[in-house]
Amino acid sequence: MNNSRLVASITHYIEEHLQEKITLEELALQLHYSKYYLLHEFKETTHQSLYNYIKRRRLNEAARALLYSDQRIIEVAVQTGYQSQQAFTKAFEELFKLTPRRYRLQNKQFFIEEPFVVADYLVWAEQRDLHIRQGRLEDQLAILYFVQLMRGALPYLEKEEYLRSLRLFISEGNCYLAWAKGRIVGLLLFDQKRKRIENLTALPSCWNLEIEKNLLTTLVREKAPRFLSTTTFRVADKLDIGHRQRLLNVGFVPNEQIMEVNYPTERLVLSLKE
Repeated sequence: MNNSRLVASITHYIEEHLQEKITLEELALQLHYSKYYLLHEFKETTHQSLYNYIKRRRLNEAARALLYSDQRIIEVAVQTGYQSQQAFTKAFEELFKLTPRRYRLQNKQFFIEEPFVVADYLVWAEQRDLHIRQGRLEDQLAILYFVQLMRGALPYLEKEEYLRSLRLFISEGNCYLAWAKGRIVGLLLFDQKRKRIENLTALPSCWNLEIEKNLLTTLVREKAPRFLSTTTFRVADKLDIGHRQRLLNVGFVPNEQIMEVNYPTERLVLSLKE
């Protein structure tokens, strides 16, 4: 079994037992692999630990229940595997930066992180497959699909608000897409007035292609900004699987810690002066 099939088997098992106690010992027994091998292959493919993935899946399903059902919070907590509402609230707030109650009261259609599907997340591409161009209005559904996959990199997005802003970026020529094998694998949205990058992210399976660097190079060539800023996760944010470090790798440096839509983030800056 190659690592793609193995990860598919792992995620399938998790979804079937999401409301039960999942142990690494039982998972290894069911799939006939060592515990170490399972942990290594899963992280190698998904860029996150198996424990973190299970926790995030459960909390995202809890978020879905809070938005789309009338279950009491304690009922959602127990269904998610927590023995008390207090423990559930602590874990939920750690991930979403809001208490379950406040999350529910906002009553907005947030992107919910879906199960990891190997066929969706893995794109076997090389540098020669990469193509960067400006986004078009007909790309909206493909962009939304990509953003849904990248929910972990673009936390706390509300669908309708995002669509409205996306159309504006596209109409102003400030949406850049990286394509490979007929799929969007990278996205950059640029607020030209504020010289601010709203989104800059790439599919983890294509991180070796330096997509963020290629998107930035295209932006600088076409728009010639002398200075850029963006925001990302703070150090040690449990939602981050490496996206902050990706921005640091292309030259952004930390500037200040801020709050965005009640979410604690960090402002990064990039000087492009010669």
